[in-house]
Amino acid sequence: MPSQRRRQFLRACVATVGLGTAGCLGSNELAGTTTEAETQTETPTKTTTSNQTKQREPPVVWQRTLGSEITTAPTSTGGSLYVGTKSGTIESLSADNGSQQWSFDADTELRISPVHIGETVFVVVGKSDLFENHGVVALDAETGTVQWTFNPEAWWLEILGATENVLYVGTEDDAIEDGGQTLYALSVADGAKQWSGEIGDPSGGLLTTETMYVPTYGRLYAYDAGTGKQRWTAEVEDYSYRTIAATDETVCFVADEGDVRGKLVALDNETGEEKWSHDEWITTSTTLHDGTLYVGGEHIAAFDPESGEQQWQADESGFVPRVPVQDGVLFAGGSTVRAFDTEGGGLNWTWTPKESVEGVIPSATVADSLYIDSWGRDDPRNRFKFSLDVTTGEQQWAFEDGTQLTDLSVDENQAYVGSAKGAVYSLQ
Repeated sequence: MPSQRRRQFLRACVATVGLGTAGCLGSNELAGTTTEAETQTETPTKTTTSNQTKQREPPVVWQRTLGSEITTAPTSTGGSLYVGTKSGTIESLSADNGSQQWSFDADTELRISPVHIGETVFVVVGKSDLFENHGVVALDAETGTVQWTFNPEAWWLEILGATENVLYVGTEDDAIEDGGQTLYALSVADGAKQWSGEIGDPSGGLLTTETMYVPTYGRLYAYDAGTGKQRWTAEVEDYSYRTIAATDETVCFVADEGDVRGKLVALDNETGEEKWSHDEWITTSTTLHDGTLYVGGEHIAAFDPESGEQQWQADESGFVPRVPVQDGVLFAGGSTVRAFDTEGGGLNWTWTPKESVEGVIPSATVADSLYIDSWGRDDPRNRFKFSLDVTTGEQQWAFEDGTQLTDLSVDENQAYVGSAKGAVYSLQ
């Protein structure tokens, strides 16, 4: 995650902590040839022992040590796992046993987790120093060979969205403004520019079927995803990172406006005009599922995104940035994990970690397990991972290796995490 985006996300954490909860992570986000890295598969070495009842040790399916610190979450495709290291290598590992499939050396820093689209893996490479130009490298997912590169001679780049045919990339620099940057739509096949348009320094992006939304400092841009025609722009005073969500008719987000903190705003997706807003209490996060907008902050609540009608509101506070919703249950984070009935907002169960963490965020569900990321103030800040029973909230296991961990990533079978000591773990 770029440093400016990290600060914005952590500010939402601090706001949520101030409401009586905590729960944010620093989610991380050109020449080279395919080489053989110095790696080895090892026996799992260290896990935590919980003081909660009925906890089992986390089953580490496999562990593999790479030659450098892992700073971004691994990317799983089910069969393969793509891992970026601080030294600038991309490793393709078997998701089954961690064996190496190929390695690519970018010879510079990696900026984001690898992005997998079809038969291609995309990475953004380049140093974070001033006046350092980033580039996008497209690698063959099966062999690791370079398919194409994109070097617009812009300071920094961010992948904002992707389809099977088009990759959307935004430029940015350290002078955060609402204009002066460029959104590129690139062909996934060969990197050819399909179209480009002006944006400000991006704070993430959201791609829907027809529209590419780019929230920036002071302004939200909406582009036709196919043609590149700018549909509209709207002034946004202080957008809260990772809060944008959209249906076919409405785009919603959280922003600070003047003295109003955490205002929930909904705009018409055709015109950019405001349809409704909510500022009765501070909101900090959103997630959209099956046509319902779930909102976290001073309360957990559910809204109709088209009309703004509040469907229910729970007394509890919490954090819901793209958290799982499964079988009629919304999982919310904070200082504790809570499971809410999506029909009426009833509280099904709560779980509070006894390990030394300040915030926990539901990451994903796999079978009967809910995987949890955590956050703390002291280094390593992202140290513990947890697994809970989705039905009861009972802790199944806790995991750590004593160093900073990446955010979790999952596929349909298991979870994966990288560590500062250069290890990749498969957990189940």
